[in-house]
Amino acid sequence: MTATELIHLSYDGNFQLETDAKVILCKVIQSNQVEPLPSDDVDDTTTLRVELQLDKTSMHPQGGGQPTDVGVITENDGAYTATIDKVTIDRASGIATHSGSVTLPSSSNGSAAIADEIFPSNSSVKVTVDSDNRQILSECHTAGHVVDAAMARCDKLLPPTKGYHFLDGPYVEYKGSIDIKDRDEFLAQLKEAYQQLLNEDIHTQIQTLPVDEAEELCNRLAQNFNMKDFTSPLEENPSVRVVTVAGWNCPCGGTHVKSTGVLKERGWSVKGLRCKKGVVRVRYGPSVEEK
Repeated sequence: MTATELIHLSYDGNFQLETDAKVILCKVIQSNQVEPLPSDDVDDTTTLRVELQLDKTSMHPQGGGQPTDVGVITENDGAYTATIDKVTIDRASGIATHSGSVTLPSSSNGSAAIADEIFPSNSSVKVTVDSDNRQILSECHTAGHVVDAAMARCDKLLPPTKGYHFLDGPYVEYKGSIDIKDRDEFLAQLKEAYQQLLNEDIHTQIQTLPVDEAEELCNRLAQNFNMKDFTSPLEENPSVRVVTVAGWNCPCGGTHVKSTGVLKERGWSVKGLRCKKGVVRVRYGPSVEEK
């Protein structure tokens, strides 16, 4: 099997929420028949838990500190729709797996027979990303990169070690420390620099570069990024996707918004700073928490 084409990796694809695709494999992993109450007028239903592999997808698989996209995959004839709640990718093969559920009316043929009929190999489907979920996750990821740019603007060039771009408390971690007597002043400077970058409405750039060019562009500090972590073992001539947010270059496979100014609507900002055991953690988030 060939690797799944990830539409979001290009600049235009980063904003593309739908794509037509072909089914490579559909696997039913669980079947649950729901019986109606006596007062119900509707037929009983069968919910199938499925895993779908496609030739291409507009959904972002979970990874790189960013949660999975969610959405739906629909057969082009409209017969079946899978509600997708998680997308994962196997790094060795490059194959993305879409996990979700299909709800069907119970059939006299039985759920096993129905399972053989849905999403047959080589059938045509439409992949649709949940736009609201994609928007907030893209904002969260971009907002994390703005922290990097704000750190640089404050002349604090620390090697980044982790980005957690989930909505339940996003943060960016760096290797290093900030003296306790300087932390309050630095946090105030960092917050100001962050807001300046949002006000400047700097446009996001996405490009795919040869490893040596990406290395030169992104490795501002010695061993800042190991480019092998951002290349596919399947590529004969490996390349790296480089995302530039607020003028700051970084190897990244996630989704992003068009400019830093987009982050002003939800009031993204630096929330706090913690230094412990050689790690500096910068917390960030929107002014109004998502429910």
